[in-house]
Amino acid sequence: MPGQVNAVRSGGAVSNQVEVRPRVIVCTDISTVGARKGEPDDTQSLVRFLLYANHFDVEGLIATSASHDDRVHPDYIRSIVSAYGRVRDNLALHDPAYPTARYLLDRVKAGADDRNALGPGCDTEASDWIISAVEKPDPRPIWIVMWGGARELAQAISKMERGGDTARLAAFRSKVRVYAIGDQDAGCAWIKTHHPNAFYITARHAYRGMYRDGDTSLCTRDWVQQNVTTGHGALGAAYPNYDGGDPWGAVKGIKEGDTPSFLYLIPNGLGNPEQPAWGSWGGRFSGPGPQYTDAKDVVGGENSERATVYRWRAAYQADFRARLDWCVKPFDKANHAPTACVTGPPSRKVASGGIAQLDATGSTDPDGDKLACDWYFYREPSSYRGELAIEHGDNGRARFRAPRVDSPQTIHIILTVTDDGFPALRGYRRVVVTVEPGQ
Repeated sequence: MPGQVNAVRSGGAVSNQVEVRPRVIVCTDISTVGARKGEPDDTQSLVRFLLYANHFDVEGLIATSASHDDRVHPDYIRSIVSAYGRVRDNLALHDPAYPTARYLLDRVKAGADDRNALGPGCDTEASDWIISAVEKPDPRPIWIVMWGGARELAQAISKMERGGDTARLAAFRSKVRVYAIGDQDAGCAWIKTHHPNAFYITARHAYRGMYRDGDTSLCTRDWVQQNVTTGHGALGAAYPNYDGGDPWGAVKGIKEGDTPSFLYLIPNGLGNPEQPAWGSWGGRFSGPGPQYTDAKDVVGGENSERATVYRWRAAYQADFRARLDWCVKPFDKANHAPTACVTGPPSRKVASGGIAQLDATGSTDPDGDKLACDWYFYREPSSYRGELAIEHGDNGRARFRAPRVDSPQTIHIILTVTDDGFPALRGYRRVVVTVEPGQ
């Protein structure tokens, strides 16, 4: 049938789609484990993060201070991790890469109560833990996702500066990647000012795309009750059903303003964390590098930073829903995302007027579900801004004729493969085609 490819049932647990998993430290100003106290969106984000812990090497879960609370709460982190522990064995039926609760609890660390304390005498177990994690003999970079402020990272860097070993400091800085939800304390500005060569993404508006604009029926209190808190074990029950607001008005149900920081890292084939301008579930960002902030996408006639996140909402909410099922269901009673596959290299060249062939017939599904394909021209990260017609864009095999250009232009093509399970889940691949001028 048009739009379908023959799925291969892989069976058993789902394997990661890439061999190298991101190393991640979460810095959270978590302030409550309930819906009617403090600011529960960090708790919401932590529940979702743990459902994706199979995709990460979690190096730390750090409690940081918040502007609305002068204490850090590692105990709240431990409470949510303990709820995770009660469903972890069932999650492992779906992917044995899920870490044990004991492993995660050993990595819960406390930062400073004073979010402005920086310098000699201000070290904490959290800032020292960051140093030890970054300096492990591991060539992979380490992503530090900031749901609150950057004080603990700033203190770690400050301590290394005082040590006087410039080579050691440079090596440390070269391995750190930051995705910050806003700049919420003085540590953020200190890092960006004193270390402008540090890789640093600041989401200033994009993160509100988790819960504003787009199809907000997927964010309501009813949606949370039906798909999260009811019938999904201890971890789903630990998810606060938000009833609060933000500067733009009431927020009821899902807020999760911090969640894009790790959605950005999920290896689902859509994004590349080292390429912020490419876009992914966690948003899209611009800048000369290595410091980046919100870019804008056009979705449904709206040109906004939030659109870079909410354009994917149907996909990431379905995936969230499926993973909650993993907490309580056996493998053969739940749905699992397909693996999209494109024949040929992910980056390729074609001459003006030439034909670019696209082939997704090698895509697979772990449940043997039928797969529908969609090839999409993602205009915003592309340098080519004209129109592009993709022939057979809803088939396993598609193609397009390269436009006439006067200088090399990039075209980002996104393959989305959607299964027919419940909920319907998606896998992605990106092909970056450079069109070169004709001779």
